[in-house]
Amino acid sequence: MKTIPGPDAFSQTLKNDARKYPNREDERYDDFMFFPAIEPSFSIGRDETVFTIGSCFARNVEKFLLDHNVTVPTAHFEAPHEEAPGNPNRVLNQYNPGTMMQVVEAAGQTPDKRAIYGGLTGSVVDCLLATGGRAVSKSRAMERRQQISDLYGAGLGASQTVIITLGLIETWYDKQDELYLNEAPGVRFVRKNPDRFEFRQMGYEECSSVVNKMLQRLTDLGKKVVLTVSPVPLQVTFSGGDAVTRNAYSKSLLRVVAEQAATTFDNVDYFPSYEMVTTGGFRSFGNDNVHVRPIVVERIVRYMLDAYLR
Repeated sequence: MKTIPGPDAFSQTLKNDARKYPNREDERYDDFMFFPAIEPSFSIGRDETVFTIGSCFARNVEKFLLDHNVTVPTAHFEAPHEEAPGNPNRVLNQYNPGTMMQVVEAAGQTPDKRAIYGGLTGSVVDCLLATGGRAVSKSRAMERRQQISDLYGAGLGASQTVIITLGLIETWYDKQDELYLNEAPGVRFVRKNPDRFEFRQMGYEECSSVVNKMLQRLTDLGKKVVLTVSPVPLQVTFSGGDAVTRNAYSKSLLRVVAEQAATTFDNVDYFPSYEMVTTGGFRSFGNDNVHVRPIVVERIVRYMLDAYLR
């Protein structure tokens, strides 16, 4: 709970030029989108390295960071086309706070075989990555895990700033391996192991706990963090009901967690990319109503860099 003495509340509010919700004459409004006023608590040098963690929206952000000559280690990771058609680093996508926390904690370590599940033909699927269920050989699965662990180890080590895009609160959990999963195991494998897996719709306490654990790790490493919520909606829900209402709940909870985290950690800023995209309505999205139009991503990244870049 946030409390302010009555007189101070009036004084602070009168000094706040952004206190009123913007109408269409407000400078924060432009072309059917709002660009909320932000006050960065730190800056990013143009010669710094920025590490990105998140889903497809984070991948889009990488492209425009590169266009501004910012060094972004994750943008250069490439998986073979058959593993990542269309985008060679899509396997880096992390969707829920649990897997984001796990990959930060495992950075630079030798990976183990947990959450790698065998297929009928001897191939395996790695449910800690965004593979779309694409199977590979066991040796390739371990090789790829080591490549990503090395990327996180070296990339985080070289980075001064980390941009984290929280995606959703729905996740699968492997009770045997004690791991959050990035993708659901195959339905046949789940049915063969009925007591091993469970679906979780993370609540506030669990979600806040894993986000804070991840941020504490990055704080201990001396990193500055820009925390955002992805505007990309939940595409399929396992929690029952309509995906539209489940998505609204997911984003709302993540937004609360992000606010709490930015208040708790001095080195963490919240950046309102979610608010910017959603105030633009369906104009902000492609025909699938899921992926944000590149021109909108570019405007948002430019707005962020104008505020943060020295």
